[in-house]
Amino acid sequence: MKTVVVIRAGDRSVADHLAQMRGWLAERHFVPRELVMLHVLNLRVVFRATFDADSDADLFAYTFEVKPGC
Repeated sequence: MKTVVVIRAGDRSVADHLAQMRGWLAERHFVPRELVMLHVLNLRVVFRATFDADSDADLFAYTFEVKPGC
């Protein structure tokens, strides 16, 4: 099991970000254990996603630009 934190620009709504992520997940038949918004910080929206498969988490992180040190 692996958890990743994704930081997205605050120029879109939380719902828009989640819809984009969920659409991407659905296309690949990935089912995360969890996908939630944690908070808004400095005009950035922070999400957490947890996956059973490390490879799913890694691809999600790569696609949605996980920031180093998160």
